Amino acid sequence: MNTLIYSPQSRISLRPIIQFVSALIRASLNDLRTFAITLLTPLFMLVLFRVVGRPAEPGDVDLVAFIFPAIVSLTVMLGGQAVAMRIVDWRAQGVFQRLAATPTPLGHLVIGLGLAQVMVSVAQAVTVMLFGRLALGIGVSGPGAVAAVLLLTLGVLTFIAIGILIASLSSKPDVARAAFTFTLMPMFFLGGGFPPSLLPPFLQTISPYLPTAMLNALISPLLANGVLPAEPWWPVLGLAAYTMSFSALAVWKFKWE
Repeated sequence: MNTLIYSPQSRISLRPIIQFVSALIRASLNDLRTFAITLLTPLFMLVLFRVVGRPAEPGDVDLVAFIFPAIVSLTVMLGGQAVAMRIVDWRAQGVFQRLAATPTPLGHLVIGLGLAQVMVSVAQAVTVMLFGRLALGIGVSGPGAVAAVLLLTLGVLTFIAIGILIASLSSKPDVARAAFTFTLMPMFFLGGGFPPSLLPPFLQTISPYLPTAMLNALISPLLANGVLPAEPWWPVLGLAAYTMSFSALAVWKFKWE
């Protein structure tokens, strides 16, 4: 049964969603395992690239400065994994069946889950930006970082939609985690994790159309110089299209039991 599809009489009531979001944020902060995965992973990557990628000579490429925007973006991308694992856990534990007894439609509660993860993921991305600036001395534009938060919000919505779709097709949390990881990692390295010049020509053709590349194309100039790319609307529209497409597929395939 697909409970994300409502009758025409259904309408969104904000109060229970807001209360649910508040409860989920508190639960996320208490879930140290998931919180550590989604925050310590990018922090560890930053430290690793700082150690191995420090320029040996003046004029050499500073690897950590190059990859810093991509790692900030990765922080919000991992929010999709957290949502996928929680949905699969809830299905296995019968949480959806208990939530179905509440007057709020299950679909509204899934929206609340997504909103809670948006707030947590964006806060984690801000933490990564502060760590990079204060602990590692990476140059970050203050106004650009503020503007980047808005675009990171759009980015996390895209990957939450991907996470919900993966959760709809997965029966176990470990399967959902593996599927999300194997989906995200190639996109991450093709869409900003590697310099484009190192990619084969056919991958250079594909790379700009990946959601990871679109988000990195928006975030990189903002964090470095406080400016948007020359044509910012194309990646913004691309991320919005990915979000709507994956959300529609997730609604179609969603299972609560």
